[in-house]
Parts: sequence; structure tokens; C-alpha cells
Amino acid sequence: MLQQTRLYVFAAPNNILSGRERGKEHLDRLMDHLRESDPEAVTPLDFSRIEFIDISCADEFLTKLLMRIGSGELGNRYVYIQGANLSVRETLEAVLKLRGLAALFKEGDRVEVLGQLKTPIREALEVLLEKKKGTSSELAEALRKNVNIACNRLNALQRMGLVCRVRDISVAGGGRQYFYESIV
Repeated sequence: MLQQTRLYVFAAPNNILSGRERGKEHLDRLMDHLRESDPEAVTPLDFSRIEFIDISCADEFLTKLLMRIGSGELGNRYVYIQGANLSVRETLEAVLKLRGLAALFKEGDRVEVLGQLKTPIREALEVLLEKKKGTSSELAEALRKNVNIACNRLNALQRMGLVCRVRDISVAGGGRQYFYESIV
């Protein structure tokens, strides 16, 4: 089961994150923060101290971070966004859409997807967010789809860093079955 690490809090002079250099500084600090955390953990990215972020700064840290998570470089370390005002959310979403990526934004009990996510993948994510964890068989049943379709959707979500594949068990007759867990 994923553990939640301490927040990574974004801060900047005048509460404004601007420029690629500032984005790179935050990416480097954030990578250190993630590498020091539990190898199976989710880190909230807290934007509550930020009033504005520009496209170049967001692109520099967020897209590179999500691509590293998606590549498996960070193992089972994940992030989600919280505390972002409407302006910051809109900028993050614009960058994510531009790059064909997605991230989760959590505010209280509400979770929304920022960025680009095709409808079938979004439906699978919504089921897993509701159930919190499950197997591809359980997701297939909930979606009324076959197991191969559910597996493909879960694998896509895992590669995007939106869900975690936590472990596998052997299945009678051979093969493996993975368990998937929501990161929020």
C-alpha cells in the first residue's frame, strides 16, 4: 500500500513561479525530495503559496517530472497536485494538454484530472478512484468490459502515473494478476 510522504510545498518570491530556470530549480529539489521518500509513496505537490505560475516554469518541472514517473525511473513514487488556485490550475492543465499528459488534482474529497485523458481511460480511472484498489478482473466487471480491455486501460493509467500497480499474485493455470491502487 502506498504511503503518503510529507508535502512538497512550492514557494517563490512574490508568490510567482516564473521562467524555466525556476522550474528547473524546483524539479531538482523535487527529485531529491522524491528519492529520499519511501520507494512506494505518493507526494502531494502543494501550490497553496503560489498565486501565479507561467507556462515555461510549469512545463520545465511538471512535464519532466511526469515523464520520469511514467518511465519508471522513480519506481512506485507518485505525485498529485493540491492547493492550486484557479489560475495555477489552468496553467498546469494547459501545459499538460500541450504535452499529452495528465495529473490528479485533489481538493478535500474531490479529485479531478488535469490535462489530457481519453474517455475510456478516464472511465477506468473513475472506477479505481471510487474503489481505491482492485484487480483488472474487478475493473472489467465494473466497466462491463473484457479483462484484456481493463488490463490495457489500467496499464495506460499506471504508465501515466495516475494509478499504482502494487503487486502480483500467481493465478491458477499460470500467469500473474496485478493489483492496482489509487494514488489519492
